[in-house]
Amino acid sequence: MKKKLIFTILFPFTIIISMVSLGFNIYFLATKPKSASGIFNSCKASILEIKAETEDVGISYGTAELISTDGTMITNAHIVTYSNLGETFTFENISVRFVDEENFREVSLIKYDTDLDIAVLKLVTIDRKITPIKIGDDNKLKAGDDVYAIGNLSNYGLSITKGIVSIPHINITYNNITRNVIQCDLTISDGNSGGALVNSDGKLIGLTTFRLKDQSNNIIYGISYCIPINTVLEYIENN
Repeated sequence: MKKKLIFTILFPFTIIISMVSLGFNIYFLATKPKSASGIFNSCKASILEIKAETEDVGISYGTAELISTDGTMITNAHIVTYSNLGETFTFENISVRFVDEENFREVSLIKYDTDLDIAVLKLVTIDRKITPIKIGDDNKLKAGDDVYAIGNLSNYGLSITKGIVSIPHINITYNNITRNVIQCDLTISDGNSGGALVNSDGKLIGLTTFRLKDQSNNIIYGISYCIPINTVLEYIENN
């Protein structure tokens, strides 16, 4: 007589065990992957618009990600700093805005590194729930993996674009600085700087940072370069 035993695990798999004679077969039914809208909705509370201002230079826009319940966030250094006659200065006023807010709120600049193009910020006042973004591991990336950029694209508010990993890690020289970055077939624009590069699980694997230009000084669209999250975490922990 054939007997069937069914065991259910809520997440991430349903396991069906069928016992036949002296042995049994195991079948794994994988759950459906997250959709792009699902990934966006799971991340949007952790990703903020940035506005940096100073009288002499004007306004710089970008994106940041919350990584701690104490209001600590990460972004690109080039959003909150500027150069003048070979010297680096920071913007006088830096503020952020959650996806559900109309007004910006003040943040403090904790530290930055222009060579790495990484900056750490922190909310001055916390009067709402803080949801840190989930952190992934860029060392697990493979060419062809699906990735998503979530950020303040063209300063129109948070949006999402989808692409793939072209090269998981490559050394690229940009503005006379060579960095190890993730190359993606992915659309980003001004305002995406410092934004979230997330994997298909919605985990942060990098910061969307720059595009290259061709020999005629025209932007090469569709190919984007991102700072690996492990590089960002190493900077935070060791500096």
